[in-house]
Amino acid sequence: MGDDLVLRTNEVTGEHRMPILGRASSSQAANHAAANLPAHQLLTDVQPTPPAPGAPGLRITLGELLHQCADKYQERPFVTFVESNQTWSYTAFETLVNRVAHGLIERFAQSLSHVAIMLENNIEYLATSYALKKTGSVEVSINRAFRGAALARMIDLTQASILLSSNAHLDALVQVREQLPHLRTLVMVDGLERARTLFPALDVLAFDAILSQRCDHIRSSSRDTDTAAILFTSGTTGVSKGCLLSHRYAVRTAENMVWPFALTGDDVVYSPYPLSHIGPAYYDVLPSMMVGGRVVLRAGFSVSAFWIDINRHGVTWFMMLGSVQQLLWAASPSPLETSHAVRIAWGTPLPVPRKAFEERFQLRLVPGGGYGSTDAGWVAVPQWEHEGGIVLDHFEVGIVDANDELLPCGVPGELVVRGREPGVLADGYFGMPEKTLESRRNLWFHTGDVARLDDEGRLYFMYRMSERIRVKGEMVSGYEIEEAALTHPDIEDCAAIGIPGEFAEEDVKLFVVLKAGSSLSEQTLRDYCASRMAKFMVPRHVAFIVAMPRTPTGKPEKGKLARWDEFSAQSG
Repeated sequence: MGDDLVLRTNEVTGEHRMPILGRASSSQAANHAAANLPAHQLLTDVQPTPPAPGAPGLRITLGELLHQCADKYQERPFVTFVESNQTWSYTAFETLVNRVAHGLIERFAQSLSHVAIMLENNIEYLATSYALKKTGSVEVSINRAFRGAALARMIDLTQASILLSSNAHLDALVQVREQLPHLRTLVMVDGLERARTLFPALDVLAFDAILSQRCDHIRSSSRDTDTAAILFTSGTTGVSKGCLLSHRYAVRTAENMVWPFALTGDDVVYSPYPLSHIGPAYYDVLPSMMVGGRVVLRAGFSVSAFWIDINRHGVTWFMMLGSVQQLLWAASPSPLETSHAVRIAWGTPLPVPRKAFEERFQLRLVPGGGYGSTDAGWVAVPQWEHEGGIVLDHFEVGIVDANDELLPCGVPGELVVRGREPGVLADGYFGMPEKTLESRRNLWFHTGDVARLDDEGRLYFMYRMSERIRVKGEMVSGYEIEEAALTHPDIEDCAAIGIPGEFAEEDVKLFVVLKAGSSLSEQTLRDYCASRMAKFMVPRHVAFIVAMPRTPTGKPEKGKLARWDEFSAQSG
């Protein structure tokens, strides 16, 4: 690709410019770096400024948005990859994107309807993702953790003939090669010769071979309501579904990350989650691009590397997906956890004690309240000092009972959502019309989540309906069991599931990862739980395990936990 396009991390410079959304840029993060002050001393002057009610959002495709940002921010650093220690400026990144886009058109003009990507976080992934937004193609984001039939179905569902991948994923791909009848071309970041040996019937190319010499901008003919990407649900509650996401969906999500978190061009976001997930793609990368900020991407989350990366790269904010909050809270204290420039961290819900978390890590923890999903979009944004979320103007929400009757304020029920403008929710599930119609019955999208609204219309997420456990006639929230158990000082991580019990009911089983050196017993833990939750919620079964199986975004893999014999356990 040429080293002339790449800036080493310690060579990054560039003047600060006004963010693309027109908000005044704050220099607090830069001042902190110079003065080496704890970030919490700078928080009082930074507050979110909501847009005017009814203010229209941008109507622009992602390819055109990148072009405008690159023109505006030019040599400012855009994205850093931790493992390679390389940083790409806005100009350098768009130059590469344009070379990829032209190369795809020159080689595959008739095969660009859907292009699949199965890659770790790297520049090739991000550049190809945005190149497809310029060619008018649909990116098919493949969850790199999938294997077997689920992986084959993901790739073949859209009949994509081109797959971008790497040597790290060849073992998984070769297992399903007979189930990929539409695949014609493999584009490899590395492992080229091995791929040619394993896939002799395919056209196997090196990534560099598709780069064009042309680097001018391509203006896509796509509308902003056209599908930009297919991102798959995690499959933790059933078959993984391919969500059809428009350019507008992505832009509305990113726009409404900027003002709630008071993001500016001085901010640096840290994202160790896979780019095939909506979080890093639309909640981290895209809003940072909009304001001229910088993104720091790592291939995967690591507790031991977390604060090292945060300090080294001057990170000012980060999102906590899955169990990251618990993992950071349970880790051994380190001097690096208070020597950083972080302004804010956020995650929904909050399973950790907020004030204690803020005091320990010297940052502001936004207290939940936000709500979003791949299917529904970014529906409600969190407030800094209130647990209720603000429902965004382009959504209408309701709380319904089992008959889809609307419930009054304060009464929990299923959260249902619909858009006030086109393209702000997923436009259905690719190749699954029955599932699409089922989820959108009675003119509402049914989220499968239990929530409530207060008298002022603020939203409070409670739990996933699919994670309810029926115990002695009561519907128990697995999250609430986990929340209470995690307050025990000896517990590093836990997950609650329902297992078959008597009389067609369920028993609660709690899987627990203990902190090093703990000798907590099953009975002692049950006694602890009994003092902090209703009697019917107390786990009847406890299993102490060495490590929690997780999805790439940090969620406990409860389907695997239900098949307990596959995992090692400690005696309780």
